Amino acid sequence: MDEVDGVGSGDRGGITALCAIIKDTKTPIICICNDRQSRKLGSLVNMCLDLKFMKPTEQMVVKRIQMICKRENLEIDTPVLKQLIESSGNDLR
Repeated sequence: MDEVDGVGSGDRGGITALCAIIKDTKTPIICICNDRQSRKLGSLVNMCLDLKFMKPTEQMVVKRIQMICKRENLEIDTPVLKQLIESSGNDLR
């Protein structure tokens, strides 16, 4: 569930309902938020495994894209690749 830190903006009981679902299901539920420290997530945070992801460095993105290009038999100049990566803000999506 994306943007769980936005739950509660205009509705009530969303986090409580989500916690009840998590408690009752055996199916893993992935909850994504931008503000892990939000007070409204307190009860949810206690039920979750907290994984933090960091933005990849330019070097990490270059290596990954070069690997993909190699597998796809594509050639791209490193300066062009770095310009593309910079323009995307190191976003791999």
